[in-house]
Amino acid sequence: MVIDYENLLPREFNQILEATPVAYLPWGALEWHGEHMALGNDGLKAQAILRRVAQAAGGIVLPPVWCGYWTMQWQIHGGFPLTLEFRRETVQQLLAEYIQQLSAIGFKLIVVLSGHYGSEHMKALRETAEQETKQANYRGPEVWILADHDLVHDLGYTGDHAAKWEMSILMHLYPELVDMSRLNDENAGRSGGILGEDPRSTASEQSGSEIVTAIVDRLVRRVKQALMEP
Repeated sequence: MVIDYENLLPREFNQILEATPVAYLPWGALEWHGEHMALGNDGLKAQAILRRVAQAAGGIVLPPVWCGYWTMQWQIHGGFPLTLEFRRETVQQLLAEYIQQLSAIGFKLIVVLSGHYGSEHMKALRETAEQETKQANYRGPEVWILADHDLVHDLGYTGDHAAKWEMSILMHLYPELVDMSRLNDENAGRSGGILGEDPRSTASEQSGSEIVTAIVDRLVRRVKQALMEP
C-alpha cells in the first residue's frame, strides 16, 4: 500500500485523506552520529517508524524535514563536522507553514515525530505548534510534537546520541547504514560524538526491533483513539 505523500496519485491521496485524515511528518537533522552511523539517522528512523504507523492506522507520510536546531555543530556539543545547523526561527517557520498548509488540505491530525531531539530543538517545535493551534478561531488539525523516545521511557529509551539506542534502532531499520568496525577505544565515547552507553557492548538489532515495535504499537493505539473522538 502506498502511503508516502510524494508517491501518491491525487485520487489515491484523496481516498486516504477521506478515510484517515492524518498527516505524519518525520523531522530530522543532518548531523554527526559518530564514525559508525549515517549522517541522516534522525530523519530516516522517524520516517521508517511513521511508515509502520501509517500502514497500521492509516494516513499519509510526508518526506522528512531535514532541519535541525541545537545539533552537534554547537560547541557545547563538541562542534562536530558534516552537521547542518539551522536557526531556531527557520525551524519554527517551517513547522508553522507545514501546519497551515496541511490544515488547508483537510488533515485533522498532524503527527510530528522528531528523531532529532535536542532540548532546544524540541522546545522550538512545541512552542510553534502551540502558537499555531491556540490562535483565536483556530479550526485546524490537532498537532502532536513527539520525540521518538517519548512513548517508551518506561522501557529504558529516554534518548541518547549515536549510542546504545540510536545504534540499535538503525541496526534494525537500516543495517546497511551502520559500520561498527569504525569504532575504537578512542572514538567510542563523547570525544567521538557518542552520548550514552558504548554501543559496542550494548547495541543490538534485537533491542532496536523491540523498541521500534513498542513505539509503533503505542503510537498506533494513540492515533486510532484520537480518530474515534469527535
